[in-house]
Amino acid sequence: MENETSEKKIDKTYLKEYREKNKDKLKEGRKKYYEKNKKAIAEYIKKWRGENPDKVKMYNERQKEKYKNDPVFRQKQRDAFKRWCEKNKDKLLAKRKEKKVKESETNSQDSNVATAASQ
Repeated sequence: MENETSEKKIDKTYLKEYREKNKDKLKEGRKKYYEKNKKAIAEYIKKWRGENPDKVKMYNERQKEKYKNDPVFRQKQRDAFKRWCEKNKDKLLAKRKEKKVKESETNSQDSNVATAASQ
């Protein structure tokens, strides 16, 4: 019995060392696997979520609470958003211009409706 336990410890130790040594190789293998089986995995996840809405809801609530009250996470999010904004200034400007155009169209339509109603 004790011999089996020590063998299991050796196996665990060996596997842990192997994973640490071959981290990049294993990561690449997982990436290829998920790319190859993307549709099947997505279908399985969709099915599982449909069968377990209570677990999904519980997980989402737990994550929301965890991150809502974590100042380190919130700071990381802010920093990441700032970096994104700096890298994508052109996208932000385009979005703002789009928004202004839509607002001006909406305002002109509203004023046309008001003018027509007053006549």
